[in-house]
Amino acid sequence: MSVYQAKKQWVWIIAIIIVSTVLSAVLLFSGKEKPSKEADAHADEEHGHSETEEAHAEDESLNFTSKQLVEFGVKLAQVELGEVERKQQYPARLVVNTDQQAHVEASFAGRVESVAVILGQDVKKGQALATLFIPDLVDQQANLSIAQEALTLASQDYQREKQLFNQGISARQDYQRAYNAYRQAEIQVQAARSRLSALGASSGSQGRYVIKAPFNGVITKKDIVVGENISADKQLFVIDQLDQLWVEFILPSAANIHVQPNQEIEFKSLQTNHLFKARVQALTTEADSQTGRLQVRAKVLTPAQELRPNLMVNVLLTGEATLQPVLRVAKAAIQQIDGQQVVFVAKTEKDQIHLTASPVQLGNYSSDAQWVEIKSGLTEKQQYVSQGSFLLKSEMEKGEAEHAH
Repeated sequence: MSVYQAKKQWVWIIAIIIVSTVLSAVLLFSGKEKPSKEADAHADEEHGHSETEEAHAEDESLNFTSKQLVEFGVKLAQVELGEVERKQQYPARLVVNTDQQAHVEASFAGRVESVAVILGQDVKKGQALATLFIPDLVDQQANLSIAQEALTLASQDYQREKQLFNQGISARQDYQRAYNAYRQAEIQVQAARSRLSALGASSGSQGRYVIKAPFNGVITKKDIVVGENISADKQLFVIDQLDQLWVEFILPSAANIHVQPNQEIEFKSLQTNHLFKARVQALTTEADSQTGRLQVRAKVLTPAQELRPNLMVNVLLTGEATLQPVLRVAKAAIQQIDGQQVVFVAKTEKDQIHLTASPVQLGNYSSDAQWVEIKSGLTEKQQYVSQGSFLLKSEMEKGEAEHAH
């Protein structure tokens, strides 16, 4: 190899080394620049996400003035300690007040001519229930007519003998005899009239007897049809005063349930779930021979058309263990947002009231659906929205929907 060729080979080697070095430098600087740009982009993204979260947090807080809350019907209250009364339900039955019940009978045998009322009808005192034809009544009325005729004749004889005695024509014993006969006839008429009056019949009814309601009430039993012959002791109607019903139930064996005379209790209709009030009148003096428990009778204080004898109901009784004070809020304050139970907590700053949905853990609900126990999430005397929370929930959900768009 010549000197010239050797020099040329070294030139190429040096050129290759220079090109390789330049390429390596380019690749090195371009690699460092790219991660830097990615880091900057990631930082920008995180910053934007942080700003979004902050904006979303601001959206969760609703701001109002006191005037606006009044206009929207939103009311505030303080979280308080109180009872969340839980009432247990026990089976009971409505029964008639036997002191306000009438068993209507005919008092004597006869034939039914007409019936003026139907089962379940309201009747007034003195209203006609049915008309009977009573053969014995015909005899009683005939006896009265005979006694009245005898009284007329005895009165005429007595007046004549009295006039003769006053003139000195008739003897005293004749006058006395006529007077005694007159008085006896008078007594016979009075007795016949008393018998008819006691039977509730008049002298001119011609054997017809009208059965009448003894007081205002409802026909709860009816065993009479036109044309049948009835006996004197047959029960034809039962009339009850349904505004005087009783509630009867067996006192629960639970140790924490106590019922006392004059205690006011509630019961619920199984058909309509309507609540009614009653006052305990009596507890039986002896326990039931089979169950060993006491029977309680309470007078219904809120009568209603739907309440009828033998209707099954549930009495609501409170145990001592359910009356311990707990942290509570109005049930209307509870709303559900994103699967969580929340209460809107109020915080006042200057002329603004900030309302924030605070997650809570709930306990027992009161039987009257007024209160709910708060186990965690709130503190005593903290201000919250007791009325109008549903409106706030709607406003918050509307704001989230707008933010999503």
